[in-house]
Amino acid sequence: MILPLCFIINLFNAQVGIGTNNPLGALHIDGAKDNPVSGVPTAAQISNDVIINKATGFIGAGVLSPQVQLDMRSAANENALGLGTTSMSAAAAGAGATRYDVNNVPVGAKIEVSDGAVWNKAYIAPQKAVVVVRKITSQSVPTAAATTITNWSEVRDMSNSFDYTSGEFTAPRNGTYTFLLTFNFSGTVIADGSRVESQFYNPATSTVLASVYKTFGQSMTGTADDANSTRSTQAGGSSTVTLTLTAGTRISVRLYQNLSTGAIPLRVTTNPSDPANPDDGFNNLTIIEH
Repeated sequence: MILPLCFIINLFNAQVGIGTNNPLGALHIDGAKDNPVSGVPTAAQISNDVIINKATGFIGAGVLSPQVQLDMRSAANENALGLGTTSMSAAAAGAGATRYDVNNVPVGAKIEVSDGAVWNKAYIAPQKAVVVVRKITSQSVPTAAATTITNWSEVRDMSNSFDYTSGEFTAPRNGTYTFLLTFNFSGTVIADGSRVESQFYNPATSTVLASVYKTFGQSMTGTADDANSTRSTQAGGSSTVTLTLTAGTRISVRLYQNLSTGAIPLRVTTNPSDPANPDDGFNNLTIIEH
């Protein structure tokens, strides 16, 4: 009768190792049996272990010193928590219970958390698209031909949804997006009754989704109204449109002009590293997801 009692006391005070002769917790399971016979295992060796801390009772899955009741932050790259579904009510599961669900409204894969009364869908706000780009490389817009503005320079792209070379923005999700374009041409003699049109274009469907144009009236073309003098004039403007897009929709910005008989270059800086350069900052595109 005494021996079993002594055995129970010894087991209570011992550290139990399974797959290892060098247990480092109240219970230490070495899944791959790759721990050293003495000393502390490496992070890679610990990554396949399960340990119950002898002081706190916390469980470490691949973690030598768990900091919470279940700690899975190991050096391995399989640190996923697998959840299953349950038909239990939120009240029966209790506040703080978590489940994976696909059947209940809203139908579809989701993580839900009980508040003790109902299951609530866990919501993680996505990183909204915010794109700010500018033109610092030369590009000319031919007359009477809509031209896509390409080779932008990045200022900010929080969702990696803009291709700077092609000038195409891809909507990361269904939603509403506002596009703000400012543009400015180099000086030229502008014809009366001409215009500049900015187009927001879907290259996949060859469709102009929105356009904004500015007309130019009496200009410096040598008429009596301007004392028969011909002067170079800069044309520019800004456009703001808001579009409802589905995920994956591509949008590029195009400019159309018939200001003169030839191509007109955009006004861009020859020294983008100089913020005081008078030709800097005229051609910009900002895209904001609402």
